[in-house]
Amino acid sequence: MRILIKNANILSFSKEKFEKKDVLVDGNEIVKISNNIDTSCGRVIDATGNILMPAFANLYFNAERAIKNSYGKINADEFFKNSALAGVCFGKELDSSYLENIASFSEKQLDEICLNLKSPVYVKIGQNLEEMGEINALSKKMPSEYLEDFGILDKKTFIIGGNCFEKDEIELFSNYNVSFILLPSDDARSGRRFANINTLKKYEISFGLGSGEFAEINFFEMMRQILSYNSFVMENSSLMTAKEILEIATIKGAEMLGENGEVKEKNKANFLIVKRDERYINPFNEIVFGKNNNDILFTIKNGKILQENGVFVMEN
Repeated sequence: MRILIKNANILSFSKEKFEKKDVLVDGNEIVKISNNIDTSCGRVIDATGNILMPAFANLYFNAERAIKNSYGKINADEFFKNSALAGVCFGKELDSSYLENIASFSEKQLDEICLNLKSPVYVKIGQNLEEMGEINALSKKMPSEYLEDFGILDKKTFIIGGNCFEKDEIELFSNYNVSFILLPSDDARSGRRFANINTLKKYEISFGLGSGEFAEINFFEMMRQILSYNSFVMENSSLMTAKEILEIATIKGAEMLGENGEVKEKNKANFLIVKRDERYINPFNEIVFGKNNNDILFTIKNGKILQENGVFVMEN
């Protein structure tokens, strides 16, 4: 199926502005980005005055727990509909390479588990001091060293949470292929502090965002939570800009999942069309501080429309 998006304001990270172009999608691919594209077949979407931007990447979610925590018993499809309405086109759900509650395993059990873990490995750890203390009491080592001893860090490793890791442990992680997945919404609900973004940036450790274990997904709020935490708790508003956190939530997050999330010719068609508010001069401030889920007009994944004007339309 062909889709032609007319007169969209395409967000350019490199040029730091919107560029008014047409976008032609054929099948699952962006085949042309130009002015005045004409096509006689397929769906035409008039995006005049609105924004076309990369889709969000949800690096970690637990759909089963999210449904239970948010709704009780409900069809699991609701979680994925919420993802589409939130503009998510890239995601990572749990699989066999997921590990949590490390302190509950004996060393023998953990050794057997780690032998069967496939790369990449997702480790939920370091979200509270109680857990950190249990691991230290069990092993007489820092949790990061404990992971190192079992060979977990020898694989491509994602640390989910990691709120309580201090400088020395993050420095150890920097010697391995380790990335962090932050869970701003879960942290805010649970009253946990956020991971130390300043230290992650200092040691050049990449990080992305996940929705965690609640079904209400809002990447705009998550981005604002992180920026607010830096400004008011860390008292450092220059630690991260709106451009940086938006890039992490979209393009860089997709890269961490092995995807290319840029809106470019020959890339897969994964993007959002969002209402524009011309009160803002800076395009990144406009999106991060001025938008919410109800401003997402279209979510397009692999060339297919998942949601249109707040209605989930893709059933498969």
